[in-house]
Amino acid sequence: MTTSFGTGPHTVRLALTGDLDYDTCGELLQRVRTALDGRREVTDLHLDCRELELVDSMGLSTLLEIHRSADRDGVAFHLESIGPALRRLLELTGTYEYLTSPQRSGTSAGNRHGRT
Repeated sequence: MTTSFGTGPHTVRLALTGDLDYDTCGELLQRVRTALDGRREVTDLHLDCRELELVDSMGLSTLLEIHRSADRDGVAFHLESIGPALRRLLELTGTYEYLTSPQRSGTSAGNRHGRT
């Protein structure tokens, strides 16, 4: 898996390419943390899955972890351009709605922005 990185004043975008599996999950987590660390102004995290191929159970677990972490920090999580294979995995595991429902930035209590 590889990622390309782009940011705006309040947005971080990561484009995922290749496989998101046991061997590559740590890399994605590290890239997300690096992208968000020390950037208190970030309100939105976008993961573009257009070029994502295989996602195994560890990859799904990683997406869920990123979502929870973003929510806790008051950053809206956006999973975009979901291909058929990833969509099927999300639907089979009951996580599609959870990972793709629209979120508002900064709605989580106790987030890093001090909003409630």
